[in-house]
Amino acid sequence: MKTKQHTLIVLLVLVFLAGGAFATLTVKNEQAAQAESAAAEGSIPLSSFAADDLTELAVTYNGETNTLTVADGSWTLAEDPAYHLDATACNTMVTALSALNAKRQLTEEPGEDYGFTDESLTVTVTAAGETNTFTFGAENAATGDIYLKKAGDDALYTVAASKAACFALSRAELFGAFNPAGLTRSAIESVTLACGDEPFTLTAVSEAAESDRSADSESDSTAYTTVWRLADAPDAELDETQVSSLLSALSSYVAAQDPHGDASGMKQLAAATVRTADGEQTLTYYEGTDGYYLTVSGDASLYTVDAATVQTVCTAKDRYKAAS
Repeated sequence: MKTKQHTLIVLLVLVFLAGGAFATLTVKNEQAAQAESAAAEGSIPLSSFAADDLTELAVTYNGETNTLTVADGSWTLAEDPAYHLDATACNTMVTALSALNAKRQLTEEPGEDYGFTDESLTVTVTAAGETNTFTFGAENAATGDIYLKKAGDDALYTVAASKAACFALSRAELFGAFNPAGLTRSAIESVTLACGDEPFTLTAVSEAAESDRSADSESDSTAYTTVWRLADAPDAELDETQVSSLLSALSSYVAAQDPHGDASGMKQLAAATVRTADGEQTLTYYEGTDGYYLTVSGDASLYTVDAATVQTVCTAKDRYKAAS
């Protein structure tokens, strides 16, 4: 009996020691990973601030300057306040600058080309009342890092290439896809479509569920469902798939935005007047020389949409009727 107890105690001690060794190994691995990450990012501080302290970020890339301002988490393009920015792209820039470290500090050698020109990628950040400007140069062929200069500092630095990549975006690439009419499928109550033939209207109506239609009398427990009908043929059964495709098209995201676009020279293909509990909006679709476009009533911008969206909105009235 004592022999068994002794063996059990020895096993427990071994398990405890093994667990401790595993925990120690895990901690060492985590420390090694952190050290490797720090080495990859660099250890020479160039910019450090709390993300909430940033007020303005100006990026010059390929000769184009985009000045991004933020207030209460909302981003605005100073050069064109109506432009819809990709908040994720803007926040990624802030993250890169809020803890910008260099990997190496160098002295410029005479005659060496570090890739700094008038067209270089330049970033100016204002945070906590302090403004700093960084200019990115060429890539170091041996290390893959990017040369960098900080305004007011004579030194030459290298930083991880990833620190520059998030800033190398054109205005078009900074666009954040969204639905300019602010529509959601469930909010749409009726749609009047004009595309070639006479305009027609589709309306959402509430009807008793099929199982309750044969009931002898109405009751508080009667179930209702929302169905779509043609305003001028309310008894006609509609193709639910076709109606669903229309609602999706009307509430789909646009691909690009020109805040000062002009559709006057384009061919108008269709117009959709959409009604919700909040009011009425008209979405007008056009064909241009290089694609399809959309305008929304009360909005001066011209938006780019895909061909499938326009094709769906241009569906003829008879196509909405269910096959008999």
